[in-house]
Amino acid sequence: MKKLFLILPILFLFTLTSFSQNFATKGTIEAGGSLGFSSITSVSDGESSSNSLSVFRLEPYIGYFVVNSFELGLEPSLLLQSSGGNSSTSFGIYLAPAWNFDLRSNLFPFLEGRIGYNSYSDAAYSGLAWGLRGGVKVKIGNSGLFNLALSYDQITMNPKGWSGGRNGENIFAVNAGFTIFIGK
Repeated sequence: MKKLFLILPILFLFTLTSFSQNFATKGTIEAGGSLGFSSITSVSDGESSSNSLSVFRLEPYIGYFVVNSFELGLEPSLLLQSSGGNSSTSFGIYLAPAWNFDLRSNLFPFLEGRIGYNSYSDAAYSGLAWGLRGGVKVKIGNSGLFNLALSYDQITMNPKGWSGGRNGENIFAVNAGFTIFIGK
């Protein structure tokens, strides 16, 4: 039984890497995620706080290349924050179109835009979010990618019926992740 648990992952990885694939081509699917370190600055009634909070965040990702080099992605976001004994959970979902530059090597610089919606766990605060992420994806083997990126997100979290300035967060992050791709 132990051998079966060892053999199955090896067969799965062999299957993924045994087919030579071209990344950033029409019809390719990319799936994976990244782990990021973020510096978050709160905004209340249009004024940025002088303090910031540092957090780690996990971001899953799935994308589909509609044409060569251009990918439409979907990125759910779950952010758990804790400070001074208080904690909150924020959930968001982003549409993430990206342009991947094919340098005809194992390097693929990319630029991604993100637009979405976020809500805190108590649902009293919600709003639109947008962001930009850019970096480089490095092809590993036949179907793996390591990526390293910098990102900025602006999340608006106004209470219902709010008429003042923006409340929310400005998030600067450094991300590292791994994705696999399946293509033609």
